[in-house]
Amino acid sequence: MGSTNQCMVEDEGARQLVLDYVGGWKDADAGRVLETLRPDCVVVESHGTTYRGKEQVERWIESWFAEGNMIDRWDVTSFLAAKHACAVEWVFSCTIKGVKHSFEGASLALLEAGAISLLREYRMTQPRQDWDG
Repeated sequence: MGSTNQCMVEDEGARQLVLDYVGGWKDADAGRVLETLRPDCVVVESHGTTYRGKEQVERWIESWFAEGNMIDRWDVTSFLAAKHACAVEWVFSCTIKGVKHSFEGASLALLEAGAISLLREYRMTQPRQDWDG
């Protein structure tokens, strides 16, 4: 259980943090992304690369966009918040070095003092399909 001096982020505040994080990436706005994160944050991408602290996240964002990469789509499709955590499902598409990548995924976020302290992404490795068994 967190200490009593931690600020609990209400559902709408948590939702806005996530939407600002995603929106910053969609708009290639590093400042907007960084405003959502605690200084000692940890961000784990769906393929495993881990970024520790806002300074490292900032270098990642700047280098990612400097290579000409872009976010084509990042739509939040569901959201659930409880106390100091939230879960988000999304549909994502980007272009990296001229190659388009698209997949569905989810993120788990831990929130502390009105900011994201941990963001961990997971992605589906195959398109959705109904089981025919």
